[in-house]
Amino acid sequence: MKAEKKGVTAVSAIIVILVVAALILVPLLKHNSVSGYMKDELQNVDNVSLISRCSEVEGKKNSVAGVKESVRLGANAVIVDLCFRKDGTPVITESYSNADSAETVDELFKAMSEEKFKKIGIYLNIVQLSDISKLNTLAVNYNMLDRLFLIGIDSDRYDLISTDDTIVPFLLDYTFESDELSAAKDGSFKKPDILEKKGAAGLVLDRTQITPELVETLNDYGIIFVTDGIENTAEMCKTLLDGANNVIVTDIKKAKETLDEWTEEMQKRYKASIDKSIKELSKKADNNK
Repeated sequence: MKAEKKGVTAVSAIIVILVVAALILVPLLKHNSVSGYMKDELQNVDNVSLISRCSEVEGKKNSVAGVKESVRLGANAVIVDLCFRKDGTPVITESYSNADSAETVDELFKAMSEEKFKKIGIYLNIVQLSDISKLNTLAVNYNMLDRLFLIGIDSDRYDLISTDDTIVPFLLDYTFESDELSAAKDGSFKKPDILEKKGAAGLVLDRTQITPELVETLNDYGIIFVTDGIENTAEMCKTLLDGANNVIVTDIKKAKETLDEWTEEMQKRYKASIDKSIKELSKKADNNK
């Protein structure tokens, strides 16, 4: 009999633990999902820029056709890899060994000059750096400077580039130290010295660094930043809710569909709220007659 009671007590304890766990975990799991995040209002929806790595077309990781495909799928900006031929001609390829057969940046910029691509941003990810003068000339000739950035500049490459070398805006890979992140919360934040030292236009940050406080601080300082390291749409949603605007996504098609659905849901909620307010006002008006 005692053994039976112990067994019942043990089972009851397990049930209680499972119920408590469910009460705690289910809301968390629900919110940490795409559908969960979409229940919140995305304040900066009109300013979101979905940045896609160049779509692979016919086995090529970098091509003008790939850039156009990324745009077709919903990208506001596209990343292509940058190398240089021996004569200094900038080309789009992930390997210097393919430079001679790769499409040129000239061809890319020419394509982006078409009317339907004039608002598309281009991020040139530096794979191999050379004399950048020809790239400077192309950027000016095609009027690309307001939508063109150089990226792929980690701390090991900081000394390889500055505004003395290029007129093309560039972003530095950067990781804030814990004390810097704390400073963003308590108001003692200081602008990273490396930005002025190198003349960089802004930073590329990993999504794990993004918090509402850091985003607000960076915006207050006028620091442009792009968020990388986003592996799925749930992480994209979380990053956008934290206030980041420029996000690099892995699946542009799914990211665009999610953003469109989110926007539609917010519009529906807004319309429902307006309709409710109108009905309440009409009811009050009728009661006052």
